[in-house]
Amino acid sequence: MKILDVTFKRKVNCSANVCKWNHWDHDHLHHTHKSFYKKAQIFYEDDRVVFIWHVMQVPLIPFLKVSTYDFTVLKDKNTVVTYGFQFGVPSCSTATYKDITKDKCSVRVNYKFQFSGLNIFLYPLIKLMIPRWNQETWNEDLPLKSRRQKILRMNFKDFHGLPKRTKDRKFSGKIDFKLPIRRLRRNNNLITKHPFYNFGKKDQHI
Repeated sequence: MKILDVTFKRKVNCSANVCKWNHWDHDHLHHTHKSFYKKAQIFYEDDRVVFIWHVMQVPLIPFLKVSTYDFTVLKDKNTVVTYGFQFGVPSCSTATYKDITKDKCSVRVNYKFQFSGLNIFLYPLIKLMIPRWNQETWNEDLPLKSRRQKILRMNFKDFHGLPKRTKDRKFSGKIDFKLPIRRLRRNNNLITKHPFYNFGKKDQHI
């Protein structure tokens, strides 16, 4: 058995709760990360976990796509953990978001992959892909985080917009994060199209 363990650390000009919102905003996968995510659908989600299926384009190998299942959990107020399988290789990614100031936070992302048997031959490939994957998705997500931080400071409310009066477009309090986040209604939402979506709790979050 062999373990690949890689960590990336950064700082970003937005609150930790904005980063967690971005992490949980699976709707943007089809658009912001469309070079990687060819399909993405949720089987189940609630106020702490989400189970999601992806068809992904493998970085550095344009002709290769892989189907993966990920189970993501909000471990505590600062930590999001995702368990998955890539090429049959078990993985665990841990993202930790901590506020430095009101509008700035630190981000630590750790990836672990467990290789055994013939999967050990995939070690060099995944080791090569992870830094590129992390950097490109970070760059693609950064404008979303910055824009959301800005509009929340203008007192923006999801599915309502900005206050009508300009004088009300200021908010200096704590930015909230609550699961499940609000989404487009199911009929208009690619991420919730699977017939098993939210089994037993149909559209509870709308």
